[in-house]
Amino acid sequence: MKVLHIFNEIKFSGAEIMYSNAAPLFRDKGYELVAISTGESVGDFAKQFEATGIPVFHRPFKRDSKNPFYIFNYLKRIIQFIKDNDINIIHIHRSNVFWYFSLCGYLTGKKTIMTFHNVFKSRSISWIKHYLLRLTAKKWFHLTFQTIGESVYLNELNYYKNTTVQVNNWFDSNRFYPLTNSNEKLLIKEKLNIDNDAFIIISTGSCSTIKNHSDIIWALSILVKKMHIVYIHLGTGNLEGQEKALATELGVAKEVLFFNNKTNVRDYLVASDVFVMTSKFEGLSIASIEAMACQLPSVLYNSPGLRDLIKNNDYGLLIAPRYNILAESIFNIWQNPELAKQRALNALNNVNLNYSMEASVNKISMIYNGNL
Repeated sequence: MKVLHIFNEIKFSGAEIMYSNAAPLFRDKGYELVAISTGESVGDFAKQFEATGIPVFHRPFKRDSKNPFYIFNYLKRIIQFIKDNDINIIHIHRSNVFWYFSLCGYLTGKKTIMTFHNVFKSRSISWIKHYLLRLTAKKWFHLTFQTIGESVYLNELNYYKNTTVQVNNWFDSNRFYPLTNSNEKLLIKEKLNIDNDAFIIISTGSCSTIKNHSDIIWALSILVKKMHIVYIHLGTGNLEGQEKALATELGVAKEVLFFNNKTNVRDYLVASDVFVMTSKFEGLSIASIEAMACQLPSVLYNSPGLRDLIKNNDYGLLIAPRYNILAESIFNIWQNPELAKQRALNALNNVNLNYSMEASVNKISMIYNGNL
């Protein structure tokens, strides 16, 4: 069976990486994945999709277009694409066009799913529109809604009165796992030209207002006065220049190592001593799950999509979103490594139990089959 995944730009981010990693499992279950990028550009992760056997087609849809003739002609082409490519199931990931694509699914008689990946809330003036889009797509077009974690599930249920099927985000245990021996960490630090006695903090993700990396740099400016510390900043984005300027302004430019997006993320994680995420909100942080899968102590801001992963500081430290508290928490981990290791082990067991790729792929397959 062919499953058509509808994305905006196919970027180096959570959903795309998950489905790329899981493509072999879906194939084993008889599902061939196909992807359409509806963004202005096809996206920087499209080549990785194709390398894993997911064909990518670029069908840009003008953002917020209200021209009925444009919309009619665009949907007509999509319907023809569905027919020409013998698509059996449509899986939508772009939230601002789900109604149009669910209409295409209905008109072609295809099972259609929409996945919400984040906890966005409409402005009060447009809430009724988004409520009605959900309601009519479900009632008229038989659209199935899926959410990727507890925060997103509750946001849909409580804010939009929309019942969804929760299937957690997942990680690939073949790519993210703890240190295999005592020398592995030292060898990777040597390759990165980092002192063996340096305490390393790491973040992974794009440079954006939502990711809030500036708080990590501010915390670093406090910590350099107390300890030998390095910050590995993995990822790029629109605010990278501002973050570099802030590091220079605060006198910690030498302590921050900026890297572009990497495919060998695990190497950087297991070389580090603590993972930090300071996002203002997430859907369900795959980056945090992957760090926990590497048995890395974690400090997360108490925000939607991050608080799903830590309860009562059992799997790491969940803290108020302030950089001085972040600095204090990192310092406490440095001073109490055994307690941090125990929490990291608890987190490893938790992600293996609740966020495994195999279990989540099974549940997605059940949605495709109409059994969930």
